[in-house]
Amino acid sequence: MRRLGPLANLVSLARATRAALAATALLVTVAPAAHAVGAAQGDQDVAAWQRNGHPDRLMVVRPGTVALVSHGSVVKRLYPPYGPLPLSWLAVNAGQNWVGYVSGKSGAGKTVRINTAVLLAPGSALQMGRRTPTVLMTAGKTAASGTWISGSRATLDIDDVTLASATAGGTDPAPADLAGRPYLAMGAGGHMTISGTTVIGFGRGVGASARESGVGWGRSATGSATGSTFQGGHTGLRLAGSTDVALDKVTVKDSVEDGVVLKDDQGTTVRELTVEGSGGNGVTVGGTDRRTLSGVTTRDSHGAGVKAAAQRGLTLRATVSHHDSGGGIRLSSCVSCTVDKAVVDGSPSGIEVSGTGAQVAVRDARLTAGGDGPGAGVSLGADIAGATVTGGTISGYDSGVAVGGPGVRVAGTTVSGAGTGVKVYGRAHDVTLDSVTVRGGRAGVTASAGTKGVVLSGVRISGTSRKGLTSASEGLVVDGGSVSDTVTAVDLGAAARLEKLTVSDASRGLHLAAHVHAQGTGLDILAERKGIQADSGAWISITDSRVRAPTALSGDGTVKRLGHTEVTLPPFPWLGFAALVALTLAVLFQTIHQVRHRRTPRPRVAAHVQNTA
Repeated sequence: MRRLGPLANLVSLARATRAALAATALLVTVAPAAHAVGAAQGDQDVAAWQRNGHPDRLMVVRPGTVALVSHGSVVKRLYPPYGPLPLSWLAVNAGQNWVGYVSGKSGAGKTVRINTAVLLAPGSALQMGRRTPTVLMTAGKTAASGTWISGSRATLDIDDVTLASATAGGTDPAPADLAGRPYLAMGAGGHMTISGTTVIGFGRGVGASARESGVGWGRSATGSATGSTFQGGHTGLRLAGSTDVALDKVTVKDSVEDGVVLKDDQGTTVRELTVEGSGGNGVTVGGTDRRTLSGVTTRDSHGAGVKAAAQRGLTLRATVSHHDSGGGIRLSSCVSCTVDKAVVDGSPSGIEVSGTGAQVAVRDARLTAGGDGPGAGVSLGADIAGATVTGGTISGYDSGVAVGGPGVRVAGTTVSGAGTGVKVYGRAHDVTLDSVTVRGGRAGVTASAGTKGVVLSGVRISGTSRKGLTSASEGLVVDGGSVSDTVTAVDLGAAARLEKLTVSDASRGLHLAAHVHAQGTGLDILAERKGIQADSGAWISITDSRVRAPTALSGDGTVKRLGHTEVTLPPFPWLGFAALVALTLAVLFQTIHQVRHRRTPRPRVAAHVQNTA
């Protein structure tokens, strides 16, 4: 080996010295920088703790780092691998006071308990899955001691997990009144997906903000809930300002207040949503125009099944309400809204429409009454702008259709067994009933004083226990239709025009109260007692009509007959009379035969005949 001379040794020594000095300089530069970065993150974590209500414990999850903040101080920092953070990693590394396996050992099928609030910082992602099939989140006695998971511009994925609130140190479900019950809230730009999961006992009540009420997507948050159940929450699900959230095959049960709240959300899609046993409304909707909800089913809510307020262009399709105490569907100030093929049963009222400017179309509804009270199948309030009710069936209720507002048209609807089939009341005007059928109940159609512009076209009323049509509405018009099988078919307390109306099987066909003027054309009245009864001062002209009754015309008023009008006794029942005569003759002939044979002596039997039995 060639040896270096003294000069070469000096050169090598100088190079080594320069390298050492450079390394030292680098260390001097990097160490303060690293310290500065750590200090900056610590400051951010403390600031996050301050912004989020000063929880006793806060876990701040950032890409590649997790800070544990206790009462405002960062006590530990973890460094998980980059990428989505599994809850199972935290259960192994964070410590039992923060996140850990209940058994103290990791492994499949174990239960994880979360004892800390969890904040997902922008860019972070947390996953719960099959490696942690049961997750308990501690409910504190105070809001600060409780737990939650929240984030903005972050991701939370929960798949095939049972996620439940539990009392501190135990596994019992947390009472609904605990101030520190857990909640999930995804904020601006966040993404939360929940699939195949059961969430039990989430949400805070009195004194808590709406975003803490259960499981929620906030403004600009997105994601989905699929094949999952949310049970015993304060509010089951809340979408407030969210974007493109999908709810598919979701069940919400036993919420303290409303089951599902949709407010100011955009692009929400709903498919097979079932809400049961809510302390408030089943589904509350507001603040978003041109929304369509399909396949919503509510049951046993203390409030309405579906309540919508301040909507424009809302469409409810195939909504089903079973036994909701506050009514099936309640729409307030809903403009250009449609209720299509709704089914309501067991509720005191079916569909209620009210609020200034409301305009609603109800199509092919099937409404069946339940409970007590003065409810209506379809109730149209005084302050609405207009409504149409088309097709469908209504059974029971105090009123089948109650019209208190203007611009209403009811067409092709069948009402059966209601106290009053259709009630027009208050200041309602421009109301049309077209091809409506009313069966049974006390009264068929009533129009009270103060209403005007009421028109009945082709309305058929039958089997009412008192009256068919009762009107005190000035200017009532009846065009066609029939009234049958009732006590009084038509009872007029105000001026009216009747055309082509058929009355049959009524004790009294037409009654005019005192001083009422009316016109009738093409009437066909067949009554069992009185055809037309006009009280004192009443006046009616009948043209080209037929009135048949034992007392065809009665009362102190005036009935003027015009055209080819016939007033006769009712048709004699010849067939029945013939049958009665035949029966009488048969009885008579049999009686004569028996009397004649009494006078005939019994025949004598010869003496030699001994068998006379």
